[in-house]
Amino acid sequence: MTITASLEEKVAFLRQHGAGELAHSSADLLAHLEGVHDLLRAWGSRPQLCDAGLFHSVYGTEIFPTGAVPVELRPVVRGLIGEEAETLVHLFGTVSRAGIFDAAFEGAPFLLETRAGGQVGITDQQYADLAVLTVANWLEQRPRFPESSRNSRAREFGTMRQFLPTIPRQALEEAYRFKPLSLPTT
Repeated sequence: MTITASLEEKVAFLRQHGAGELAHSSADLLAHLEGVHDLLRAWGSRPQLCDAGLFHSVYGTEIFPTGAVPVELRPVVRGLIGEEAETLVHLFGTVSRAGIFDAAFEGAPFLLETRAGGQVGITDQQYADLAVLTVANWLEQRPRFPESSRNSRAREFGTMRQFLPTIPRQALEEAYRFKPLSLPTT
């Protein structure tokens, strides 16, 4: 499926659905979504992952339940950002944060806990993408949080590093002042 929507059209859709009016982490949701997108792009992430970042919490999440876009509009979102990116967006809103973090300790095959109490199996690539989205989501808003909570989930993020590409991993290591992770070369 070829994506024909421009970044401006995607942002206009988000604005049309009120993302600019929803409060989020001492900013508004649209600013956060654009910040995550821009961070992913700066990290050299592929376009599908950047688009997932731009829409990552539009359906709502466990931590941010107020979504801007009704889940019934998934086909419209899919038309704007493509199936791969929209699937990641839906997963990001569907699975629990604990499920994403627990999977870092458990490894493949990835079976994540959903917010509804079920489980969903995902591919290794989808887990890696969700890990990058989780890191970008946190690092984008982290400076707006009180100093006392900026190092929350250090153990979980420390374990998650093994699933991250080099640049996001280095950004996380710098933010948390982790000793760089030595990964086997393939």
